[in-house]
Amino acid sequence: MQLKNVRIVRFDPGTFPSVEVLEDQLAKRGLEALGALERERYGFVPPSPDGTLVHARESYRLIALGSEKKLLPSTVVRQTADQRAQKLELQQGRAPGKKQMRDLRDQVETELLSRAFTVRQSTRIWFDLETGFVLIDNASHKLEETFFEVWHQTVSGVELQRLEVERAPLSAMTHWIASGEAPTGFSIDQEAELRSAAAGQATVRYLRHVLDEAEIRKHISNGKQCTRLALTWRDRIAFVLGEDLSLKRLQWVDKESDENGTQVTEEERFDVDFILSSGDLAGLCHDLVEALDGVLQRA
Repeated sequence: MQLKNVRIVRFDPGTFPSVEVLEDQLAKRGLEALGALERERYGFVPPSPDGTLVHARESYRLIALGSEKKLLPSTVVRQTADQRAQKLELQQGRAPGKKQMRDLRDQVETELLSRAFTVRQSTRIWFDLETGFVLIDNASHKLEETFFEVWHQTVSGVELQRLEVERAPLSAMTHWIASGEAPTGFSIDQEAELRSAAAGQATVRYLRHVLDEAEIRKHISNGKQCTRLALTWRDRIAFVLGEDLSLKRLQWVDKESDENGTQVTEEERFDVDFILSSGDLAGLCHDLVEALDGVLQRA
């Protein structure tokens, strides 16, 4: 179980329900098949091979938000409606008016939705009941908002909050890259992006390139700030930190084998990997927040 692109969220561990209660709550919002005229639907699905809706080991929990979406590009609806509008113009001797075109597009969309292909996806969400961190395995802000909405409609008493830190990642990354010194537990890798806040937002990107401190400082003196920086945590996890506090392209640097030549089931393999990965993720979240001067304390 390795997450790839995450957004960090917080919750109060004292409000988290038992595994049995959470399983029951999520089951009431399980993902069901789309209706003929629906575009998308969200619901919870099993996150692991054991088929349960809550995978629980030690202080860690894993769930998954599933989605079903119909593939119906707006260009297809528009082009089909335009073709029918041309036929109507020939029949009635004049171009369809605005209301007639709206009705025509609605009619076309209804017809095409019933025949559109359906795509099913799932997003894993990881919880740590000791630290109160949540990781959503999708860096999309829109998906985060969707999960918040579905979660709060489904699970009572557990409020999720976006992580806010005392020091903005933009400021911290700019300092780290200018000094060439990463915070404790981290090392700087060969990827970065610096962008100007001025009109035009001139941008410099480094990819698999040594970050020359003198050159970096020159860019910063010209008004650029570091908006993205590749880091490695304790020689365990490499990732790219964004200015929005998202962590992208997480990759375990030296993943240990847990099989030792023995035959294990898919469920056993997932369990061991889940526990090992969860320990790393908890440590990474803790150290990253510490490097950004802690969670923002509001008066």
